[in-house]
Amino acid sequence: MKRMTAIGFVVGLLVLLLATVATVAHAGEIAIIANPNVTVETLARGTIAEIYLNTKTRWENDEKIRVVMLKTGATHEIFVRDILKTTTEHLTRLWKKVVFTGAGTPPKIVKEETGMVEFVAETPGAIGYIDAATPHEGVKVISISE
Repeated sequence: MKRMTAIGFVVGLLVLLLATVATVAHAGEIAIIANPNVTVETLARGTIAEIYLNTKTRWENDEKIRVVMLKTGATHEIFVRDILKTTTEHLTRLWKKVVFTGAGTPPKIVKEETGMVEFVAETPGAIGYIDAATPHEGVKVISISE
């Protein structure tokens, strides 16, 4: 009887461990979101980087791209590191240079992912990023290709 209880305990621990690992694996996945009027369905990582590094400023239909970024946080760090393949310091310097030289419009900065979703939903041509687990009603999720 004690052996059956011990086996049940071990099985329970394994199930709990697997559930925790699955949750951790899902946390930190980035979703690229856009205003529903944006016509693209998929963007390559390189194209996303071009948008966020201010070298691509218009959609294919010539509409101005409105870049939105989170001010700080884990999602912002993951996006910059994994999607843009740069550092937050480099990204900040780049945008300061863009603004100082008059070469472009600075991105809209929001404090929270809910604010990101709200701004993107309401702003034609807007693009942003959120944790994939964040509710995102009213925006289009863009697939990321390599």
